[in-house]
Amino acid sequence: MNIDITFITINYNSSDLTIKLVDSIILQTVVLNFEIIIVDNASKEEDFKNLYNNLGLMTQVKIIRNKINSGFASGHMLGINDANEKYDLFINNDCILLDN
Repeated sequence: MNIDITFITINYNSSDLTIKLVDSIILQTVVLNFEIIIVDNASKEEDFKNLYNNLGLMTQVKIIRNKINSGFASGHMLGINDANEKYDLFINNDCILLDN
C-alpha cells in the first residue's frame, strides 16, 4: 500500500490526548492511505504502557520510544526518519480531526 500522508505526533506523559488524536485520525481520514507515527519522548512508564496498550497493535500506528526527552523538534525529526509517505503532517497530540 502506498502511503499518502504520515501523521507525526509527540507524546510526553499525555497518552489520553494522543489516543483521542489517533482515534480521530482513523475515524476522519477515509480517502487517503495514511500512517501515524507517535514519538514517545521519555514518558513515565505508566503513561507509555497506556499508550502502547491502546494503540500498539494497530497496523497503521508506529510507536517510537525515545529514551530521553529530546524536545519537540528533535522528536519530530526522529519520527520523520521512519515515515514512508508522500506528505508529512506534524500534529500536536491535543488536536482532534473534525472531518475529512
